[in-house]
Amino acid sequence: MLRAYLNYGLVAAVVVWAAVVGMMAYRLNESPWRWAFVGLTFAGVFTIAGIFWIRKYVNTMNKAASEQENKP
Repeated sequence: MLRAYLNYGLVAAVVVWAAVVGMMAYRLNESPWRWAFVGLTFAGVFTIAGIFWIRKYVNTMNKAASEQENKP
């Protein structure tokens, strides 16, 4: 449980934040702040994509390093 929290806790927090901001953007009819909130929602989605990309990159680098250590 702790491992899942450490791996996905930040992602879950950003998802909840983006959902709340998206809901606020949806409710702000004819407000100049609406598009700023939509932009923040997309920034949250891009942040999640960035987190997964960085995680994949680091795992690939660790795998390559461990394979290089195991070679005689």
